[in-house]
Amino acid sequence: MRQFPRPRIVSSKCIEFEPCRYNGLIIRSKVVEGLKKYADFQPVCPEVEIGLGVPRDTVNIAEIDGKIELLQPATGRKLTEEMKEFSESFLNSIKDIDGFILKNKSPSCGLKSVRVYNELKNSRPRTDGVGLFAGSVLQKFPYLAIEDEGRIRNLILRENFFTKLFTLADFREVIESGDFNDLLAFQSKNKLLLLSYNQEYSQKMGKVLSNRHDKPLNELKKDYQDLLLKCLSSPQKVTSNINVLMHAMGYFSKKLTSPEKAFFLDTLEKYREGSIPLLVIINLIKSWIIRFNEDYLDKQTFFQPYPEDLMQVTFIYDKMGK
Repeated sequence: MRQFPRPRIVSSKCIEFEPCRYNGLIIRSKVVEGLKKYADFQPVCPEVEIGLGVPRDTVNIAEIDGKIELLQPATGRKLTEEMKEFSESFLNSIKDIDGFILKNKSPSCGLKSVRVYNELKNSRPRTDGVGLFAGSVLQKFPYLAIEDEGRIRNLILRENFFTKLFTLADFREVIESGDFNDLLAFQSKNKLLLLSYNQEYSQKMGKVLSNRHDKPLNELKKDYQDLLLKCLSSPQKVTSNINVLMHAMGYFSKKLTSPEKAFFLDTLEKYREGSIPLLVIINLIKSWIIRFNEDYLDKQTFFQPYPEDLMQVTFIYDKMGK
């Protein structure tokens, strides 16, 4: 059974940790609750950290004279600089973080769709803003696994987040190791997974290792890490996943019956159409891995990129999050 590293996650404190929302409530999240068993969290509430109490008057994002400001309308306070200073200080203080889970649409933590008001008091706000703290996160850690607690309820987004999160956590342990063989092992077991993200970068990563020569290990790790982060920067595509699945099926093509092959192709088409999640067809191939004792595929993280408990569709499967 695969042993998984424990990802290190910064999360909004109001999500499953403390009732520190502006109204004194806590946000419930089955995803975060489930992750607690497998990850280490560092909860933070930026609004509380800059001195706002619980409960508190609401804060808003506003555009004034072309500049984005964080305001508390009820008190007239302008909190922009306090939030920027806290964000810089906090983000500079954290180390070896693999991902973030932030409160959606929050003026401090929202990653997108945050309301932005303008100087006309009665005008309707636009909804294309980013929270001040979240903006600093995206600027400082653009390549980490970052999601909000709203979007992560969507099955596909959740699969992508978990996969990237645990892959980065695994690589963090490789970075901490002083053994070149650990880097080779990482590339080997993640070969299909990396191909499902970006074939070009995956091949470049392989060349970095094969053309090592006398390059110092720390320099080699840095070159490899730069490529890995770029490789994981965009989510897996359905077409890329299908290519990997077809490649895996080739290991069993001479062992399967015609009806089994037809069933696989039919299931693959349903995945292509978006009517079933990736997990369904992965489980089909995993059954063949066990049945035919296929050792190479058994070691590939593509078929179990994160703990099995988190792979259960029972979290929230509502027709791909719709």
